[in-house]
Amino acid sequence: MPRLVLIDTATGTRVRHRIRSWKQALKQQEWYETKLGRRVRIEKEFTR
Repeated sequence: MPRLVLIDTATGTRVRHRIRSWKQALKQQEWYETKLGRRVRIEKEFTR
């Protein structure tokens, strides 16, 4: 089962750990972009 994480596009570092749904991810993305002033992308992370 993949989980969603937010990645700062400028630095490539993870901004937030685990997000449960796309709706929550989009809200968090908007919040971090306004707070940081930089683009944040949503990625799926797969565990093995």
